[in-house]
Amino acid sequence: MSYTTFSYSDLQVNATAASFTVANSGKVAGSEVSQLYLTFPPSAGEPPQQLKGFRKVGPLQPGETTQVEIELSPRSFSVWSVEKHAWTVVSGEFGVAVGGSSRNQPLKAKLQIV
Repeated sequence: MSYTTFSYSDLQVNATAASFTVANSGKVAGSEVSQLYLTFPPSAGEPPQQLKGFRKVGPLQPGETTQVEIELSPRSFSVWSVEKHAWTVVSGEFGVAVGGSSRNQPLKAKLQIV
């Protein structure tokens, strides 16, 4: 819990990382835990969203911004295959959402994995 507010902007995403800017838009210093969620293609049969990374940001002073990067790996886009007894990368369009919680995701993007 923080006594200030944060804003998110400038999401850039590829198969190896997501980067974005976090700004303290409140009136007091504070910290935030930025979270990255993936939505798998419907064909994967996975839950609606999966937390794939997070990074603690701060403390940031009012008006201060910082650039955040969360790394992704092939495992981030994989599901366990019972037949192969191994992790298997899912092909298709993934949804990417970034924010301070699963209910607060101001940044969204799509990412194609082949």
